[in-house]
Amino acid sequence: MSTHLFTAQDASGHRCRIQLIRNEDASQASHAATDVRPFYMLEDGSHVRRVDNDTFQVISTGAYVTRVSD
Repeated sequence: MSTHLFTAQDASGHRCRIQLIRNEDASQASHAATDVRPFYMLEDGSHVRRVDNDTFQVISTGAYVTRVSD
């Protein structure tokens, strides 16, 4: 499994870290693995959905965050 971190910011200026998690071990272990797509998660464990290259939506709240440089 590999993880990549980057910073995002909401409309009010609060910054958070988003993790891109790739489950590479599952795809190598079994060709029949059902879900090996990467997924995104905030540092508090909340799942986010990628909208475009720089925009994400927090699933639980519907809030949007935008990727910013560190």
